[in-house]
Amino acid sequence: MRSKIHLLLLSLAMVFAFSCKKDHAGGAPPTQLPKDHTLEKGLVTFSAQGELVPAVIDTTLNTVTITMPDGADLHNIKASFLLADQVNATINNASVNSGAGIDLSQPLTITVTSADKARSTTFKLVLQTELQYFGIGGDISAQKSQNKGYSFYFDQFDGSAWQAINCGPTVTTMAIKWADPSFSKKPVDARNEILPSGGWWYTSNVQQYLTENGISSKIDTLADVEATVKQTIDDGNLMILCLDMFSVPQNPFIYQHTQKFYYTNAAGWGHFLLVKGYKKASYHFYLEIYDPYSGGATYSTVETDQLMGRDRYYISDDIKNATNIWWPYTIIVAPKGKVLKSTGHLKVNSISNPIPDARGQ
Repeated sequence: MRSKIHLLLLSLAMVFAFSCKKDHAGGAPPTQLPKDHTLEKGLVTFSAQGELVPAVIDTTLNTVTITMPDGADLHNIKASFLLADQVNATINNASVNSGAGIDLSQPLTITVTSADKARSTTFKLVLQTELQYFGIGGDISAQKSQNKGYSFYFDQFDGSAWQAINCGPTVTTMAIKWADPSFSKKPVDARNEILPSGGWWYTSNVQQYLTENGISSKIDTLADVEATVKQTIDDGNLMILCLDMFSVPQNPFIYQHTQKFYYTNAAGWGHFLLVKGYKKASYHFYLEIYDPYSGGATYSTVETDQLMGRDRYYISDDIKNATNIWWPYTIIVAPKGKVLKSTGHLKVNSISNPIPDARGQ
C-alpha cells in the first residue's frame, strides 16, 4: 500500500511540474525588456543658409555643428532639414518646418519626435565660427594683419632647380613684394643672384637681398615673442623668422589652418617664415604666417584653391621654442621708403653677443 501511495504522489508531482513549464512557456516572460525611447536617426540631414561647410550631425553627443562665416548675421538664418518618415520636429519646443528662419545667436535645440510621441531625441545646435573651424579656439580679443590688396605669396616649389631648399629666397621675395608693389622678381631670381649653385640661404643672405632691392631691415631679439610680434605688426612692419620646424607641432586635421601642415623627419630642419599679422585668442597668441613650403597642396574645403602655406596660424609658445633652438632673433622688414635703425649687438639671456648667422631650407 505504501509503495502505491509513493507512486501516486510521484506521478502527481510530474504532472504539476510539466503543467508549470507549459504555462510559463506559453505566458508572458517574468520581466519586460526596456523599450527604446530614442530617435537618433529621426534627423536625417540639417543645413543652414550660408554655412561654410555641411553641418555635422553627431548621434553620439547629440549635437548638430553648424559652421558660419565670421561676421555673418546670425539672427534669421534659413534652416533646412530632412526627417525620417512620420517624424515631427521642434526647435526650442516650438513646432518648425524645414526652410524656417532660426536665430543662431541664441542657444537652440532641435527635438525630433515620432508620430505616436513614444520616441524622441534632442540635438543641441552648436555654432562654430570660421576661425574655430580653422583651429583657432575661443574669442579674439586683439588682431591685426598687414595684408595687401594684391597677392605677395609664393610657393617655393616652383619647378626651379633648388626649390626644395628655397625657403630663404622665397620668403625674402614675399617680403620685398609686400614692401614694394612694383617689385616683379620671383624667388628663382633671388636664387640666381645669391648661391646660384645651391645651398641653404643664411640670415645674412636675406638681409643682403632686402638691401639690394631698397628695403630697410633690422634684427631684434625674440625674448618675448608675443610682445615683439604685436609691436612689429602694429608699427606697420613684417617679420622674418629662422627656426627649427621639427619643433613646431604638426596638425593632423588638414582642413585647419593652425600649426604645421607637413612632415619634418628630424631635428635641425631649419626654415624661414614670414610673419604678417597676429590674433590674440582666449587660449593662445597666434602668429599669422606665410609659410613657403606649400608644395602645391591646397585646402579641400572652404577655399579649395588656397595654398596651404598661406595664412597659417602658429602658436607663439611653439615659435618661441623653435627659435630658441635655432635662431632666437627676427629680421624686421619695413615698407619701401621707411628706414629702420639696426644694431650689431643684441642681448640674449642677458648676455650681449654679436648676432650669429643662421640658415634655412
